[in-house]
Amino acid sequence: MILYKILGGEIMRYKLFFELENKEISIQYRKSILSFFKKSLSEYDMAKYEKLYHAKDPIIKPYTFAVFFRDSEFKENKIIVNSKEMELNISIADYEIAIILYNAFNHQRNKVFHLEHNSMTLKNIVLVPEKQINTDEVTIKFMSPLIVRQRENEKDYYYSIEGEKFLETLKINIKEQLKLTNYPTEIIDTIKLEKINGRKTVIKFYEKQMEGTIGTFKLYGNKDLLSYLYKSGIGSRRSSGFGMFEVV
Repeated sequence: MILYKILGGEIMRYKLFFELENKEISIQYRKSILSFFKKSLSEYDMAKYEKLYHAKDPIIKPYTFAVFFRDSEFKENKIIVNSKEMELNISIADYEIAIILYNAFNHQRNKVFHLEHNSMTLKNIVLVPEKQINTDEVTIKFMSPLIVRQRENEKDYYYSIEGEKFLETLKINIKEQLKLTNYPTEIIDTIKLEKINGRKTVIKFYEKQMEGTIGTFKLYGNKDLLSYLYKSGIGSRRSSGFGMFEVV
């Protein structure tokens, strides 16, 4: 099935269900997911691929993702997935891109995608209704770590909820996100993140050790901005699998 319209534009999230060939997958699984995105899109729509992944240009993308492994054990450099099942959750803030990506992924159904010492096969795609945000505060739970990054003199600095520069840098990251929208930059001043049950975590991504934040929080801000962040993810490196949250 080719998806031309997503229920009147109300659904911008979906889950992709994969079957792994064997139980072991690299802790750097996000690299494989990014490769899957690129392969799927390049085979389906090269013009759109060039728009989103042109060479190594730092193109801002209106989506995020989070991966869930059923019945798994996390080791230092690998994950043991006893169920051999992997769930890829995707949220997108742009209707056109949501439809194109859905169709691109749909063309990969039942095709083997090779990984390092493993492979994965897309078995199903399920549309997920979004929750509506009608207030200036929501309780959220991160599905993938929140990454807050400051770029200075060609070097990256990362801050978790425990860092003094966390909120200040988060607002800078959101300002960068809003370049894809018509929101005024002053709207960012409404943002506040209050810990309920959250903590710092450290993630290895390529050769970087990144400080991040996971857990449950109260997110305050203009309701339209909160809705956009819910769709696109929040923070830095969203399209690499960070900053996706659910409203609880």
